Amino acid sequence: MASGPMAFGFDIVIVGVVTAIPAFLETFGELYGEQLILPSLWLSLWNAMMSFGLIVGSVINGPITDRFGRKVSMATGAFILSIGIAIVYTSDEPTDITHRRIMFMFGKIVIGTGLSMLLSTCQTFNSEVAPTKLRAPLLSLFQFSATLGMLIAAVVAQNETKIGLQRLSYRVCFATQWALAGTALLAAVIIPESPVYYLRRGNFDGARKSLLRLHSADTIDSQIVALQAALDQERAFEESNQSATYLQCFKGTNLRRTRIVVYASILQQFLGVSFISNGTYFLITAGMTPSNSVMVLEIVSGLSMVSNIISWFLASSVGRRNSLLFGSIGVGIIWTSVGISACFKGSTALWYTGVAMNVVMVFYNLAAGGIGPIVAAETSSIRLRAKTNSVGFFASSLMSWAFTFFVPYMFNVGNADWGGKTAFFFTGLSFIAALVIFLEIPEMKNRTYVELDEMFEKHIPTRRFKEYARETD
Repeated sequence: MASGPMAFGFDIVIVGVVTAIPAFLETFGELYGEQLILPSLWLSLWNAMMSFGLIVGSVINGPITDRFGRKVSMATGAFILSIGIAIVYTSDEPTDITHRRIMFMFGKIVIGTGLSMLLSTCQTFNSEVAPTKLRAPLLSLFQFSATLGMLIAAVVAQNETKIGLQRLSYRVCFATQWALAGTALLAAVIIPESPVYYLRRGNFDGARKSLLRLHSADTIDSQIVALQAALDQERAFEESNQSATYLQCFKGTNLRRTRIVVYASILQQFLGVSFISNGTYFLITAGMTPSNSVMVLEIVSGLSMVSNIISWFLASSVGRRNSLLFGSIGVGIIWTSVGISACFKGSTALWYTGVAMNVVMVFYNLAAGGIGPIVAAETSSIRLRAKTNSVGFFASSLMSWAFTFFVPYMFNVGNADWGGKTAFFFTGLSFIAALVIFLEIPEMKNRTYVELDEMFEKHIPTRRFKEYARETD
């Protein structure tokens, strides 16, 4: 179930990466003095409209996942993604540059819709089948796969920057994503349906068959008992046995759980991922060569994968809460240094910014990147998991839309032109994120879903989660 996040990681940086390809600037850009640039309006719209697509996908995916299952939802997302890629791939066909830009933007909306369905479904499925002890590393594969997608995009673009002004150079970058969409579609065919989906419909035979493909035969009965117990306990906490609705995500103790899912989902934007995703284009406008700017992204992606693997162990040893807290503080400190370096001119300051972006991504993946998806996936109740995850993705997409639209105006020439001083903006947001983590996000390491249900129902304070002991089995 890594294909969805991998396609997402590829797409979130592809616009920034293809700006390093001269042919793309020639086709979609315009002259600013003697330099070809992408207008902030269109750079913002392309990024923001992809986020709008993510919002659309998150709204429609919850009901589809609950009614038709995780396999159908994933296959549908992969199909929609493939259509969006085709639109982007052919967006350079119109003769009018405005029409080309609009067509590219529409393709990004469709891509965002498909990606959102894939992401939400993958996270829901992984959280439902992962054993308690392995939940942290398996859910952390979400960010690891996304980072791998970023690295693939950077490697492909690095090769294509040498082609020159041939439009095939950037078309290859877009076409590569078809392979990722195809992988997601194949995964939807191969994987078993979630046992939770079957149990919620009283289909014990279906749940047993799914579990037989996921676990050893001697643990199947205990797995079914544990999942059914969690579902029964959650139903008992509800005032009635009516079907799960989005409204229930905002009632009673579910409101607190939904808040935590939302915090974990939007944390990445507060730590500056929208600035990093435009890092290739930003470094080019600051004076770095296209080849070097893509090389920086490759190093960022490689280090991010390593730090993400480290986060698997931190989540199980140090814990979710402390990893998020100290990682966010670390990001804030580094962004401060980037802002200070931007006050000076010259290649040294520019290269320091490139290096610091690498360090930011290391701390980011030790916090929001690696741990955030774990918290977002394990916090909600099983009964409302698909819908709560959709709410989380909606919040993430909405925040992503806002940041990806406005951040290019902050650093781009011809607008605010803050350049590297944009880092000061993310310094403040990183420390705000750390405060929210301290006040709101509890430690859920090594807790079963039954235990988490009990702790939330008893309104255990955030800082008391770690020491809580169950009164009954």
